[in-house]
Amino acid sequence: MSTEVPTPADLALFYRPESMAIVGAHDTRAGLAGFTLQAMQVANRVGARFYPINPKLAQVYGIDCLPDVGAVPEPVDVLCIFTGKPIEVLDEAAQVGLKAKFVMVFASGFSELQTPEGRDREGRLVEATHRIGARLIGPNTNLNAWAPLAELPGRQIAVITQSGNQGRPIIQAENVGVGISYWAPTGNEADLEVTDFAEMFCRDENTAAVCAYIEGLTSGRGARDMAATAIETGTPISVVKVGRSATGSAMAQSHTGHLTGSDEAYDAFFTQFGINRVDELDALAEVGIALARCPVPSADGVVVCSVSGGAAAHVSDLAARAGLHLPKLGAATQAALRDIVPSEFRVDNPVDNGGPIMFSGAGPRIWELCLDDPGIGLMLCPVPASSPKLTETVIETLVQVAPKATKPILPIWLGPYEYGENYERLWAAGLPVFRNISNALDAARALINHPARSSELQQLARRVRSTAVVASRVDGPARLLQEADATTWLQERGFRFARQLPADTAGDAVAAAAELGYPVVVKGTGVAHKSESGVVATNLRTDGEVHQAATSILGQGSTGLLVAKHESGGIELLLGVTTDDVFGPVIVVGSGGVTAEAVRDVAHGVLPLTEAAVVRMLSGLRIASLLDGWRGQPPVDRAALVGAVLRLADLAAQGEIVELDINPLLVRPDGVIGLDALVRLR
Repeated sequence: MSTEVPTPADLALFYRPESMAIVGAHDTRAGLAGFTLQAMQVANRVGARFYPINPKLAQVYGIDCLPDVGAVPEPVDVLCIFTGKPIEVLDEAAQVGLKAKFVMVFASGFSELQTPEGRDREGRLVEATHRIGARLIGPNTNLNAWAPLAELPGRQIAVITQSGNQGRPIIQAENVGVGISYWAPTGNEADLEVTDFAEMFCRDENTAAVCAYIEGLTSGRGARDMAATAIETGTPISVVKVGRSATGSAMAQSHTGHLTGSDEAYDAFFTQFGINRVDELDALAEVGIALARCPVPSADGVVVCSVSGGAAAHVSDLAARAGLHLPKLGAATQAALRDIVPSEFRVDNPVDNGGPIMFSGAGPRIWELCLDDPGIGLMLCPVPASSPKLTETVIETLVQVAPKATKPILPIWLGPYEYGENYERLWAAGLPVFRNISNALDAARALINHPARSSELQQLARRVRSTAVVASRVDGPARLLQEADATTWLQERGFRFARQLPADTAGDAVAAAAELGYPVVVKGTGVAHKSESGVVATNLRTDGEVHQAATSILGQGSTGLLVAKHESGGIELLLGVTTDDVFGPVIVVGSGGVTAEAVRDVAHGVLPLTEAAVVRMLSGLRIASLLDGWRGQPPVDRAALVGAVLRLADLAAQGEIVELDINPLLVRPDGVIGLDALVRLR
C-alpha cells in the first residue's frame, strides 16, 4: 500500500540543518570515518545538533553514540544513512515514531541495476522514507552536497549532477575565484530530483546561474516549473545532457513517431525555455563563470575586437555560424575608430587594429568605443597568447577597461598551453577567460539569451503557471482511427482536408470520382504508409484509370478504398504529434511526403507552444526559403501554417492524442490542406 507523499520541506534545511542523525557513524573505519567527519563539520559550521548512531561504538569523534534510531530524542531535519540496509533503518524509525524532513541514502543496489528487483527495492525505499514524513535524496549518492566550499566574493554558481563525479570540473571554478553556492549530487533521484534542487537554487539571491549535468528528467511538469522559476528569477540554467542517441518509441506507426526520439524533445524543451545546452563539462564551467561574472547584455549585437586579422576572421566566422549577430558598428563609432586605427584595417566589425597601434596606448580607447556602440551588447576579444609583447598590451587594455565596462567582455586565450602571470591578471580583473573559441561562443549565446532580457520567455513562464498538467506516459490501450475517421475527426476540430468519399469496389470508386470531379486520388484503407505499400494512385483523370487503380489496390490486400479530390500546387509538409515519456505531446513540423523520414528536415516543439516558437521552428527548417517563394513561385500562407501548428498544439494539450500524422500537409498561397492523416487516441 503506497504512502502519501509528504510536502517537501525547504531544501535550505538540508544544507543548513538544525538537527541531524547519522546512521552508521564511525571514526576509524575507512570511508565511513571521512563521511562522518564531513557530516559533523557541517553540523559544527551551521550549529546543528548532531546524533551519531552506531550500536558497536561508545563514541565517535568524542561524541556519545546512540544505539539506534529509537534513541534519537527529537525529530531531525536530516537523517543520513551510511549502512547497506536503509529500508530496515527507516522501518525501525517508523515503528518508534521518529520523524525527519530529509533522508539521504548512500547505498547502491537499486534502480541503477536495471533489474525488477532493484526497481522494486527502490520503490520500497521511497515508501519507507515517506512513512516518516521525509523526502528522499538518492539513493546511490554521496556527500558532495556537504563538501566544504570556498567563501569567495561575488555572485556564485550552483551545481547539480546526477553523477557526483561529473560536478568536480565545475567546482574547480573556485580555483579562478568564482564561488559555488550549492552542490547537489542527486544520485538515482528516486524521489527528489534535479528540478527540486534547481527551483531552490534559482531563488537564491547569491546564485547567478545553475549548471547541471543530467542524464534525464522524470517529470515534464517539474521541468516546466523549474524553467519558469529560472525565467521569473532571471537565473539562467546551463546543462550538459547526455543521451543524444536515444530512440523514440518502438510503437510508432506514423512518420512523426519515427522522426522523434527523446533527445529531440529535450532539445525542443531547452530551446523554448531558454536553457543553454553545451556538450562538454569545461564549456559548462566556463559558461557558468561568464554568467556569474558578467552583466546582462543590453543589446543583441556582438563585436569582435582583435589585434590580429586572422584571429578576428576566425572568431567572427565561428560566431556567425553559431547564430550570433555581428552587426556593423554605427557610423559615429566607425568614424571615431578611423581617427585611431590605420586605414588599412577594418573598423566596422570585426575590428582589427593591426597590433602596432596598441603600443601607443590606444587600446583602451578602441575597446571603449566598441563597447559604447548602442547596437553592441557583448565583446569577444581573442588574446594572442603566443606573442608576448602584444599579449601584454592586450592584457593591459582589458585590465583598464574591465572595471568601467557595463557590457560583457569575453577574452579568449589563444594559447592553451601558455599560462602564467598575464593569464592570471585577467582572472584577477574579474573577467571570465576562455580556453577556446567554442566555449566563448557558448557563453556569448547564454548571455545574449539571458532570461532577464526576454519578454518572450516571461510570457512563456506565465503560461506554464496557468496551464494544467499535460499527460505524458500513455497508460492503457490506444485506438487507431481509420483514415476516413481520422480526417473527419480532424475536420471537426478545424483542419481542412481534401474532399474524399469511401468506396468498396472499383465500380464504386469510378462513381465517387465522377461525383468529386477529376483529377482524383485513389487510396487503399487499412494501411499506415500507403505510398511505400503501393496502395495509392494519384492524378487519375479518367474512369478507366480509376477502375484500373482501384482493382490493383484491392488486389494488394486493402480493406477498402478512399477516393479523394487531387489537390496540387504548394509545398508538402508533415505536421504531427508524438508522445514523449517526460514532456508529453511533442509537435513535429517539417518536410513531408514519402521522403520525410529520409530527409529528416523537421523541427520539434513541446507544450505550451507559443506563436514565436512556431515561427522559429519554421525558420530553422532547411526548406524555409521555399516557403517564402522560390524561383518566381509565390510565398505560401505562413499565417495559415502557423495557425495550423498552434491549433494542433491546443488539441494535443487536451491529452487525448497518442500519435498523429498529417502527411502530406499541402501548404499553398491560399492556405493549408491535409491530404492524408493517421490518428491514434487514448
